[in-house]
Formats: sequence, structure tokens, C-alpha cells
Amino acid sequence: MNYKHEKKDITIIGGGLAGICAAISIARNGKTVSLIQNRGILGGNSSSEIRVWVCGATKHGINRYARETGIMGELFLENQYRNPDGNPYLWDLLLLEKVKDEKNIYLFLNSEATEINVLKSKKGNIIKSVTAWTNGSEIKTIFESDIYIDCSGDGFIGSAAGAKYHIGRESRYEFNESLAPEKADKVLLGSTILFYTKDVGHSVKFVPPNFAKYISKTNIPKNRVIKCNDSGCCYWWIELGGELDIVKQNEMIRDDLWSLVYGIWDYIKNSGKYDADNLTLDWVGSIPGKREYRRFIGDYVLNQNDVINQTNFDDQIAFGGWSIDLHPEKGIYEDGCGSKNIQANGVFQIPFRSTYSVNVLNLMFAGRNISATHIAFGATRVMATCATIGEAVGTAAVICIENQINPRNLYEKHIKELQQLLLKQDGSLIGIQNEDKKDKAKLSFVKASSSLRKIEIVNPDGNYNLSTDVGILFPLIGVIEDIELLVSCLEETTLDIEIWNTGKAENYIPQKFEKSITIKIKRGKNVWIKTGLFLQSKTPKNIFLIIKANDKISMLLSKETLTGVLSFTKTVI
Repeated sequence: MNYKHEKKDITIIGGGLAGICAAISIARNGKTVSLIQNRGILGGNSSSEIRVWVCGATKHGINRYARETGIMGELFLENQYRNPDGNPYLWDLLLLEKVKDEKNIYLFLNSEATEINVLKSKKGNIIKSVTAWTNGSEIKTIFESDIYIDCSGDGFIGSAAGAKYHIGRESRYEFNESLAPEKADKVLLGSTILFYTKDVGHSVKFVPPNFAKYISKTNIPKNRVIKCNDSGCCYWWIELGGELDIVKQNEMIRDDLWSLVYGIWDYIKNSGKYDADNLTLDWVGSIPGKREYRRFIGDYVLNQNDVINQTNFDDQIAFGGWSIDLHPEKGIYEDGCGSKNIQANGVFQIPFRSTYSVNVLNLMFAGRNISATHIAFGATRVMATCATIGEAVGTAAVICIENQINPRNLYEKHIKELQQLLLKQDGSLIGIQNEDKKDKAKLSFVKASSSLRKIEIVNPDGNYNLSTDVGILFPLIGVIEDIELLVSCLEETTLDIEIWNTGKAENYIPQKFEKSITIKIKRGKNVWIKTGLFLQSKTPKNIFLIIKANDKISMLLSKETLTGVLSFTKTVI
């Protein structure tokens, strides 16, 4: 057996997106970092081994302008340029390249952190070293650092260090969460194995393995949407383990998920209900994609009320926008819906105090193991959000090293410094302005040769009949003296219009009704009508204009994009 010793400023356990972004941030800020990853590739659940889509605060477009910036934004943009078809192996390659490009990152692949040396004291535990075993090389490496960041998802190292954590659902009364159960339990979100298919242009038969689940004898075809042209994350609902211990029973869960994947594919290929003759399996995952396990306890536990009410934190270091996305404990065997989503009115803030241990002085964490209740975790767990937390935690670790302090001291004395550094790195913090006096951009000015004084359809492209309500969202700062609408009317009628406030300035969902008007409209084609609406605001905010349904009226359509202006139609589900 070979022994090695690595002494770097910071050690990160876990090479998913949270760990990657933490490591890159540390390296770019001039500190050395050991990045330990137990697989042969980076990316965690987003890697080609598991292939979960990288989702975040936009929630598939609900929060239209909330896409992550900073390092995660850099990865998004570079992947769009290099990999427009979404090849998972090219995504692996991009992540590896970004890590290898940083000379201060020391990467250890196929290395499982298995041992820990902890100094115990009355003030709290201190991690002195972490030991990892590298598969294939038979190398045992001891990692020494001043700060350790657990980005492993499951949180083994943090738990081995004695960090306080929680597994399962808290009771409704512990944090006054209406979505939580009456009594605390050990229920988790389960694990999933995905699969991909392809059309090979000729007939392909499928002989299922003996262990494949006979789907026809279950309620799965009745309770879930199965389509032959679906693949990948469309099958997120192939989920098991919510009633089990996700880690200790991981192998059993994997075997059961395989039986379901091959059983579902057998059903698609051989039931006679699908046009799948030319389709074949292109890829099946080999390890389960885990959603939930340990959630560490920090100085603050993010909860349902913080997400729904969009709590403002003086120590915010990242934002999320995914819904509180909760899955039933029975997973695929649940007779009802496969998930329940509760959407906040906009993005929510994540506090720094939720990213360091309450009782291990030099332990930080990023990813799905941050300090949050099961309910709040349902919104913070998606990977792009985890990545932004990772960058923030990595940056915070650098400040800790430079000032020889622990994370709690950073919160008490250096939180503004952290926030300003995150802004400098292209991070997005809601409502916090750049105060860097050395930033030359603050000394510059922009002069435009002209400006848009009127939002109007420039090149009409058809008509839209007002058989349903229409919404138009636009920014307001200063004064709007009137709003005019271009309409066509079949006969004399009235048009009802409502003005709604979105609540917080960054929100896009109508929240508070302000006023309504009714306008008499004469018969005519492409007629401008004045609403008489006078709008004024000293601070920037979004206004939601709702034009109520009237099938005697139609409005002109345009495909031209106006930045900051969104249009909606009402859909009854």
C-alpha cells in the first residue's frame, strides 16, 4: 500500500457541481484546494453516469430572468456554445477541463474519503485530517487543511466529524411548516435510475431479463405517463427508497430500480400499445441518482416559511427559485401524483448561516446537505442552486483562511466583505449593490442616442382573440402617463383591465390587486384605445397588466422581443 500526504489550504469532499464551483472559486481567489471525488468523473448527478438535467431558479421558465450567474452561469454558457445537443460526455469533458485549468486545484478522482481525525473541545469539534482510499492505485492519502467543505451530498465526512444533522421530515410544529407531517419521521425523497433510447431505423426486439418487473401487473401504467418517445429525466418518477435508508440500502434500491427500468422498457416494446418497433435502449444508468439524505444543522435552518415568504437575510449568499418539490414516500408505487409542487412568488434567498456546522468549527457544506428542513430542501436541492451555494461557500472559505477565522466569525464580522466579493465574481444577490470604490464600472456612464418611450407592436404578426385573459408584465420606474392598446372589435362592447402588483420588485407573478377599469370600445379594426391608466413609482418594480377575456375583441401579435416585457395567456388546468 502506498501512502501520500496532501496539505492544502482547503479540502473539498465531493466533485458534483457544488464541489466543482467551490473549488474553482477557491483557486481563482489564490488559495490551494484538494478536491476529492469518489467517482472517475466529475459532475455528480449531472454526470454521464446519472444524467440528471441541471435545473435551477428559473424553474423551467417560471422565473424567467433568474438564471444563475457566476461560475454556474459560466458553465451554462460554455456548454451551450460547445454542446448545443446536450451530449452528456461533452458535459463531463467541460467540467474536467474547467477544474484542470485551475493550477491551484489538486484533483483526486476515484478517491473515497473513509477516515477522519477530529480534535474535540468544549467550543466544538475541529477536523484535523481526512483520509481517502484511491481505487485502482491502492493509495491512501491523508488530507490536511484549515477548512473542510462537505459537498458529498450524503454528508459522510461531516457526520464522521460529529456534525449535527437530520435525516427525514421534521414535525409540522418544529418550524411551523404547514406542509410538514404532524409527527417527525424518516421519510425521504427517493433515488432514480434513468434510461435513454434511440431509433436505429430498423426493427429491434427486446428480450427482457428475468429480473425485469412485470409492469402490466402493477398500477404504474395507470398512474404514470409512459411515452415511447420519452427518455432521460422524463422518467424522473422511476423513484424508490423514500421509505428506506437511501445509503444503507443503496444496492437493494439500485437492483429494484433496474428491474423497473427494464420492466417499463419491456412494456413499451412488447405490450403492443406503442409504436416502438425501431427503438432500442441506448443507455441505462448504473448507479442511483440520490435526492436526499443527511441535512446538516447550521446556525440557521432554512424552512418552508423562508421559501414561500421570500425572507430577506442580511447574510444572503445565493438564491433559489425551484418550487418546493416533494415526492411521495412510495415513489413509483404511489397511487396518486408522483410529486407535489408549491411555487413561491419568485426567487428566495439562502443565508450563509445555513452553510456551516453549528458544532464543528471548521466544517462547511454546500449542495443538497445544507442546513434546511425537509420542506425547504425540496426547493434548494436542484443542482444549479447547489452550484451557486458552492461558489459562495468556497469564497467564504478563502476569507476564513485569509483572516484565520472560522465560518461563524465570518458571519459576525465579514459578511459584507463576502457579499461584495461574490458580486465582483458575477454572483447575484437580491437587492445588494456593488460598493467597490475601485470598480471602474461605477465611474463610467452610458449615453444612448435614443430611448424607447413607447412599448408597441412594430411588426404585427396575426391576431389573438381574447377568448381568455391576457397578461402583460413590464417594469416601472418613474411615470407612465397612459397605456394604449391596439385592438380590433367586432361590435361595440366593453373591455375590463386590471392592474396587479408583483409584491417584491424581482417577482413576475401577480400578487396584490391594485385597481381595475372598464373601457367602452366601438366597432373597428386595428384601433388604438387609451386606458387612462397613470402609473408612478419612485423605486423599480414590475407591473402586471391583465386584460380580461372578451371574445368580441382581438389584439395584434408580434414575435419581436422587448427586454423586461413578458406576455402571458391564462390557462385553466
